[in-house]
Amino acid sequence: MIDGVVSAPPIEMEAPTIDEADLKRELRLLDELLGDTRVRFRQRQTQFASSQDLIDVDLEIRNALARAPSPELQLEVRRLMARLRALDPH
Repeated sequence: MIDGVVSAPPIEMEAPTIDEADLKRELRLLDELLGDTRVRFRQRQTQFASSQDLIDVDLEIRNALARAPSPELQLEVRRLMARLRALDPH
């Protein structure tokens, strides 16, 4: 107790865990989606107006694919898949 205030005991948080098989599957899917999007873009099936956004997400995906497995990477992969699907909803 400090100055009449009761302090709560410290909260112990476990480090988030990942399922490496799920992460590998999601990375493979992300890589396939990126490849499909590149093909559709070259065939002019994706709006040209989104070209800079596609370039940006392409770079972020390539960087993510090069990272070591981690819970943060798994979250990033899911976020990137959502962005890619929003840009190219085919």
